Amino acid sequence: MQLQTFRPLILRSNRSLASMLLEKKLVSQEQLDAANEKLVEHIQNGELRRANLLHVLLFEMQVLSEDLYIDAVVEKYGLGLMDLHGCQFRKLADLKIEPMACWATWTLPFDTVEDFYFLATACYPSQPIIKFWQEKYNGANLIWYATGVRSLHAALERLEQQLGELSKIPNQNPAKTASTTKSPAPHIPGKN
Repeated sequence: MQLQTFRPLILRSNRSLASMLLEKKLVSQEQLDAANEKLVEHIQNGELRRANLLHVLLFEMQVLSEDLYIDAVVEKYGLGLMDLHGCQFRKLADLKIEPMACWATWTLPFDTVEDFYFLATACYPSQPIIKFWQEKYNGANLIWYATGVRSLHAALERLEQQLGELSKIPNQNPAKTASTTKSPAPHIPGKN
């Protein structure tokens, strides 16, 4: 699947994210305008990993505090926090993970139990992203967690590496193979 397939979803989800960032006064309108220009450039250049306002504001412009952003998401939506650094993908077939969809939505399904899917996202305020994953999992119950951008990046890179290694093994389909390591328990603020 090409990045252009995800272009409408990326643009809609980043508009939603921009509204939340302005509402919470995490960035100024001028900063957001400059970030939107860079976002469009990344999309036009096919740079999927950089095609997100969070990436632009955090790393390229360095005008957004990731801690303040995560605090705002947790406060507004009451989400638990998930650190994906130790996450192992033990149910790849059940999760139906497509790395390009994960990069486009900045969301990673990390576990499933019966008809519950557990997703960690750096862009939870985005209704288009929520709708995308609801449609992908055909109305299953979605349990959402907030995660940091660095945590998400590291997990997606590990996922791509694991899928790449599995694809090199004869008679192995990465979507049907899974590791048996358990995913970490989510961190919920205020609970030890």
